[in-house]
Amino acid sequence: MIPSAPGPRRPPALLGLAALLSTVTEGRGLLDSTPRFSLLPTYLPVSFRVDADAAFFLREANQDVMRNASLQARVESFLVLRARRPPVLRARYGPFSAQQAVPRDLLLPAGPPGPPGAPPLGWKLRAHILRDQIDPGRPVAQVLFHVLGRDWAEPGPAEPLPCLRVFAFRETREVRAGCRLRGALGLCVAELRLPPAWFSAPAVVAGRRRPAGPAEGSPVELYYTVHPGDLRPGDGGNCVRAEPGAGGGGHTGPGDGDEAGPPLRRIGSVFLSPTPRPPPLRELRLDDQVAVHYPPRRARPGDVLTFPVSVSSNCTWDRFTLRVKVKRGVRIAAVRASSPAVWEVQASMDRAGKAAPAVIVCRRKSPGPAPG
Repeated sequence: MIPSAPGPRRPPALLGLAALLSTVTEGRGLLDSTPRFSLLPTYLPVSFRVDADAAFFLREANQDVMRNASLQARVESFLVLRARRPPVLRARYGPFSAQQAVPRDLLLPAGPPGPPGAPPLGWKLRAHILRDQIDPGRPVAQVLFHVLGRDWAEPGPAEPLPCLRVFAFRETREVRAGCRLRGALGLCVAELRLPPAWFSAPAVVAGRRRPAGPAEGSPVELYYTVHPGDLRPGDGGNCVRAEPGAGGGGHTGPGDGDEAGPPLRRIGSVFLSPTPRPPPLRELRLDDQVAVHYPPRRARPGDVLTFPVSVSSNCTWDRFTLRVKVKRGVRIAAVRASSPAVWEVQASMDRAGKAAPAVIVCRRKSPGPAPG
């Protein structure tokens, strides 16, 4: 008797899986008094792994048992803390495995997807206003941009860093500028030169009173957009230059963004002062108790300068003397105490002979706050 030819052989792993599934089906169909399998839904014990710098799986407190009751699908929750490249989710069951990259949109914050020139995955872009008080003497608003979340041990990113375009809005007028993130730290500073007309009082509508402006000045809102870096040959990797000016193109207001372009992102506000603000005073400490404050500029003929003298709050002195020596052509016009009820100030200027130092005697009249 000649044995029949064997049929096509299947891989042992597939046969084993088919046998397992058929056994489960058969076990559910038995009407025996002693059930061989649990009546709960059955799923394959697949092991998962997320290839990322820092990630871990989550377990829901009220997870539904029927959620993973299918032999064809599985639902797992995981959290990606940090990833320099798109994480890869790997699933393994015995000799079988599958993998899929996590889409970038799922890793970004809720909202519209980022533009093509957004910072690399895992980076965060931060904007800081360097000076929030602007006056006509220096009508420039500066914004510092830098990135967070980069692994500094790695070399520079393969993809180019994005370009940033900054907008300043005051009422219906607009000024724009731009810069590109550069260097190992990935930072840049955008400078917006504000026109002189912006420092004048806002226009008043006929029949209405002029609104009282805030104490810090007229506000100007700052926004920015992110654009891909232009790496055409011969341009040195510079951004496409935006024409600075008021109005006329791109965005006309914070709420009127160009639908075809990237969305506007708010930075903050700067305040315009109609008159130049004096520079902050510098401090010259005479000792641990007394300090003299002076303006950081050179005096010119005809200038009147003020030099405040401060006393430490825990000073126990009842009296101290200041001697001030000035050059010819300079004189001390007046001396006064900011707290006359606490301090008594007397000045003696002797002009006999050569220029002699002026003597200022400060005496405490009664216990109280120390500033003189």
